[in-house]
Parts: sequence; structure tokens; C-alpha cells
Amino acid sequence: MNMKTTLITGSVRNTGLAIARRFAADGWNVAVTSRDAVAAEETARALEAEFPQCRALGLGMDPAKVEDIRAAFAAVRENFGRLDAFVNNAANLGVGLSVLNATESDWNDVMNANARAAFFAAQEAVKLMKDGGAMVFISSCHAKKAVPGRILYSASKAAVGAIVRSLAVELGPLGIRANAILAGAIRTDRWNGLTDEDVAARRARWPIGRETTPEQIAAAVAFLCSDAAATITGAEIPIDSGIGVCLLANNPNWMENDPCNRK
Repeated sequence: MNMKTTLITGSVRNTGLAIARRFAADGWNVAVTSRDAVAAEETARALEAEFPQCRALGLGMDPAKVEDIRAAFAAVRENFGRLDAFVNNAANLGVGLSVLNATESDWNDVMNANARAAFFAAQEAVKLMKDGGAMVFISSCHAKKAVPGRILYSASKAAVGAIVRSLAVELGPLGIRANAILAGAIRTDRWNGLTDEDVAARRARWPIGRETTPEQIAAAVAFLCSDAAATITGAEIPIDSGIGVCLLANNPNWMENDPCNRK
């Protein structure tokens, strides 16, 4: 069987893992990456055990290192010979960094892991998409809205949006589509320490009053990589429980008040 292949960065837990599981369930070969090579390999074996039709490859990859990115795509070429979808999920959240305290090293860490990684990963993905394909970049509602202590993350995700638009224009003639998901309000393991009161307070800020799940992000990624989305490219699609459409009150103490911002 000539199965399709995807590579998903940052895919051993939370949203990335949900995306990997969705592709595996849909019958794709899946390459997963993590800064922790052992975790990536363990995730690959778990995917194959859960979805016997799937061939999975676990790869150690630091998204801030271009040589790691190139090595990951080389491994996909060697093991699968093709790439039909690329999902850029790995990120440095840049929590607690503001214009008042961020250093040059902080800037490089966040920008390299988020914006530079997106560009150079796309550059490598193109080489394996000989018959066209799709790229999806997990961006953030922070690309469009500002909150204290996330200036570098916001800037890096805004850069991802610009990269996606340019990829759509440059790669469209090659049959390759590029889109971004503006994710927000996702229930990840960062919620594990929240009290019921913390969760209720968060939900109260969102128009639909509930969080987004990693599986809902995964469903959107699967759609964008399918033939049903054949004419969708250059889009930034919000999946954020409505954060992006409402004007939230400014909270200068947001960094201290939201438990998920604690390092």
C-alpha cells in the first residue's frame, strides 16, 4: 500500500500527540519529533501498537537547530521516500518575557524555535513533496492579540503568519498548500495544576465558555491536509474558543494572575 506520510514536530504530548494519533488513525505513516529522542522513539512505538496499519518514526529534533531540522527530514526521506503533509507544532512559549527583561539570548531562543524553524522546516518539506502536499503551522491567538509577558512569542507567531502567506504564493504552483491555525484556550498538561476555580475563571473569559481540546485542533489539521481543503491556502484559521473575536479587558497583572504562566 502506498500510504501517505506526515511529519509533525513537537509531537510526543498535548496537541502534537493528538495530531500524530489522528493521522495514524487515518492510515498515514507518521514521523514524530521531540527534543527528547527517547520520548520520540517511545511515542512512535506506541503509535504503531495502537494503530497497526501505521508505520511510525521517532526522531530527536531541536527546532532551534537547523541541522536537526535537516536531519529529521533526511530520515523521513530515507524511511518513507516521500512527504505528503508537514505539521509545524513545536514551539518555545516564551513565558514571562517582556520588553523590560528579555535578553538577546531570549530573543534568539524564541525566534529560532518558532519563526526560523518554521521557515527552514518548510524549505526541507518542499523537497519531499514531489507530488504536491499540505503544510499546517500551529500558530496562536497571540499572533493577533497582546498580553503582558509574551512579547517574543507573539512576535514569533506573527512572523509565522507572514511565512505562511508567502509559502502559499510561492508554493501554490507546485501543488503545495500552506495554512496556519491560530490556536488558543487549549487544554494541555499546563492545566494540570489548576483548581476548579481557576478553570471556571478561564472559561468565563471565553465566548463559548469552554476550552479547546487537542483533538479538535487535530481534526482541523486533518481537514486542512485533506482533499476537502484543496482550495484553502494562505489562511490563518482561529480555533480558540472565541478569544480572537472579543475585546478582553486589559489586565496588567495577567502574568501573575493566570496560573498557567508560572514557570
